[in-house]
Amino acid sequence: MSFKIAVFVCLILMGLVACITYYLGKKVSNSLMKYIPVFSFAIGVLFFYIKLNFISYKPNSFDGIYDMIAIIILIIVCSIAFLEAVIIDIVENRKLFKRSNMAVRKAIKLIDVKKVFKIKMPGGIVKKIRGYIGMIR
Repeated sequence: MSFKIAVFVCLILMGLVACITYYLGKKVSNSLMKYIPVFSFAIGVLFFYIKLNFISYKPNSFDGIYDMIAIIILIIVCSIAFLEAVIIDIVENRKLFKRSNMAVRKAIKLIDVKKVFKIKMPGGIVKKIRGYIGMIR
């Protein structure tokens, strides 16, 4: 298989995966749409890796070298797309992370579990716990 045909097939596969991921993102979860480039480039890497290992080449041809270069470029772009998706996810959920961080800080500072988790304990258990705490102090 020549390199031009391989690039064409790879682009078709990447476009197909992008369309499927877009469809799933619309129907299932909108947060999946951030990862469309990641999935597409990962399929491109997988295609060229399979082509490199399982399809034989003509002697003295540069197709194997071209495949390795394509794999390296696709891995770099895929990792950049993944970092971008993770950064966008963190920025969108910054308030959620801040709230959970504050809850952990309060849990560390507070002695009374009831204030953090708002658990209503039966009165007898609370009296026993207060009695044990009073005995310790």
